[in-house]
Amino acid sequence: MRERTIMVLALAGLVAGCGGETKKSFDDSFNKSFHEKFISSCVSSATKAGAPQDMATTLCTCASDKVKERYSVRQKMTLKDEQLMPIVEECRSENEVTAT
Repeated sequence: MRERTIMVLALAGLVAGCGGETKKSFDDSFNKSFHEKFISSCVSSATKAGAPQDMATTLCTCASDKVKERYSVRQKMTLKDEQLMPIVEECRSENEVTAT
C-alpha cells in the first residue's frame, strides 16, 4: 500500500510540473480508467450482495458520475469508503424515486 501511495504522489508531482496539455491528457486517461474500474468493482460487489445486475449497473454508474463531478483527479487517488458511501446512498435514493 505504501508503494502505491508513493507511486501516485510521484505521478501527481510529475504531471503537476508538466504543461497544461500533458496534465489534461493524464487527467482524461485517469478519469476514463477510474470510471471503468469503479463501475466494474462496484457492480461486482453489489451483485455479490444480491443486487440485480441492471440495478447495480445503474447505481454504480450514477455514483461514478457524481464522483467525477465532485472530486479532482488528485482527490480520487485517495478516496475512502466513507466519502463514497453517501454518494452511493444518494444514487440509491434518486433511483428509487425514478423506479416508482
